[in-house]
Amino acid sequence: MGDLSTLTKAIKPFGACLSLLLIACVLLSACEPAGRPPQVATVETVTPSATWALPSATPEPPPSPTATPDFWPSFAPSRQAAPTEVPEPAPRLQVPDEVELWLLMGTSLETPFRGRTDAFHLLIFNERLARAAVVSIPGSLYVYLPGETMQRLSTAYALGGVELVNAALAYNFGIRANRYVLAHPQEFGWLVEDLGGLELSVLYPIRDACGGVPAGVHSFDAQKTLCYVSFISNDDEIDRVRRQQQVLQLLFNKLVHNGRLSMLPVLYASYKDSLETDLALPDLVRRIPLALKLGDPQRVAYYVLGWEFVSQWELPDDSQTKVLLPKRETIQAELRDALDYVMQPLPLAEQVLTLEAQATQAVFATQTAIALAPPTSTPTVMITATAWASVTPPWHTPTSGPGATPLPSQTPTVTSGPYPAATPIPTAILPYP
Repeated sequence: MGDLSTLTKAIKPFGACLSLLLIACVLLSACEPAGRPPQVATVETVTPSATWALPSATPEPPPSPTATPDFWPSFAPSRQAAPTEVPEPAPRLQVPDEVELWLLMGTSLETPFRGRTDAFHLLIFNERLARAAVVSIPGSLYVYLPGETMQRLSTAYALGGVELVNAALAYNFGIRANRYVLAHPQEFGWLVEDLGGLELSVLYPIRDACGGVPAGVHSFDAQKTLCYVSFISNDDEIDRVRRQQQVLQLLFNKLVHNGRLSMLPVLYASYKDSLETDLALPDLVRRIPLALKLGDPQRVAYYVLGWEFVSQWELPDDSQTKVLLPKRETIQAELRDALDYVMQPLPLAEQVLTLEAQATQAVFATQTAIALAPPTSTPTVMITATAWASVTPPWHTPTSGPGATPLPSQTPTVTSGPYPAATPIPTAILPYP
């Protein structure tokens, strides 16, 4: 990965949440709910019996574990008068146990400041079936914020953090997220840079922002991509949401191709001090196989809460300010469609095998490079080896005297062995091979 550079603050970067796609894709953790009561172990006293009984031929099955109750929050009343009537809470949507919902948000301010979060993308996924759906929500939806009043959804995080955002989603749409990520302009720019920029197909020309972008295919760097997902023209927030989703899809597809997911630990280490999230690195790493499967575009569906899901309304005290009133029944029907989509099984395509092979090769190449890297200093290990030899002298038969029979002389024989010799050979210092 190239060196990370600090981006100059861009024009209202509402699309910063898109950097979380990497972390979203995928991916993506079955942690215990925060409100789970502690488990207390009980000790049962058993009195020994004088009579022993043989076990039953058909043992009774162990009792089924008691499911942790999923408490739906209660909603606080409005603390001030609202410009319009506060609606009743929406009916709760039934979410299958194996389905998770992650909320990806983007803010226009750098950490530690809290500004408007005008990018909301709800990631719904089923890890077992490797299916996912992304529902993009306009930040200008005028909804009830429990305990506050009727207000734009984009102000919820600044007023009460992710707790208020989730309460607003639950009250108005009957759904809430399990996990969340909030990104700032800096992390979004880093991600675009680390992935080498994007090739974007612009359908409608942009004349008054981003230096002017005509229709066609363009190479976008980090700053231009940030402008593309941030600017709004003629109060058309729906168009901005569509552009955000387009970039979100391109970033995810680029991330899962050519083994780039092997960069995930490095990317997380680079961003973790700036991102606001309850996701840890293990939550993401263990979902890399899921992300590779979602690289098949037929396994992911994209939904936008567009004009057919909202109605435009002018605030009574400001005729120049327009907000979007949600059509709650229509929105809930769309959310049900997304939930149904991730519950439909689909055979794996060959493209998934290609992505898995690319990721495996990338990890293997990284490990090989580390193994072959020369160490900074290599100590020389010396081993002292001592050799011994014994010399067997030739037989010596007297050649003088009566009856002496001279024998031919014999060559001395050298026998090596692990015992000291009569004449030791000098010690040799051998370097470690």
